[in-house]
Amino acid sequence: MTATWVSVLASYLHLLAAAVYVGGSVAMELVVRPAQRFVPPAQAQVIGQRAADRFLVLVWSALALFPISGILLFFSLGDQHTLAGGRIFTTSYGQTLLAMMLLWVVLVINGAIITFVFRPRLLERASARAGGRAASEHVEALQSAARWVSYITRADLAIALFIVLLGASMAYGHGLF
Repeated sequence: MTATWVSVLASYLHLLAAAVYVGGSVAMELVVRPAQRFVPPAQAQVIGQRAADRFLVLVWSALALFPISGILLFFSLGDQHTLAGGRIFTTSYGQTLLAMMLLWVVLVINGAIITFVFRPRLLERASARAGGRAASEHVEALQSAARWVSYITRADLAIALFIVLLGASMAYGHGLF
């Protein structure tokens, strides 16, 4: 099977999206987050917000690029015949591809939860007029949102690494399942 320019481009874009997603997640989790502990809280918040603003653009770009490049790759390599007639559920290749697609959906849902639910909460600032109990409840809500974002991003990193493993099993074999 000869590689056409479409398959080369699709492979490049697919691997680029994976590298951006996984590499960015590792950098955010293992570099930025621990470094924030060594600066004052107000500065850590600014660093976290700025880094997250930039990273979210990369994450959503990578998540959008995965299905586009994946479909191009699938058809340019001529793999569609392997899944004809409902074999997506019975072949190892099809089951692995299906698992990758379902895990991508999980990443999209988690990204939407972080972007549209927890991120707005973290961007809120404590009101200067709020005092006592209201201020402490607000701080507790921010800390809870930050914990949930941390849990979800760690789960996303594990899921993304597993998807890479599944992709490698498809590229160098016939799938993992």
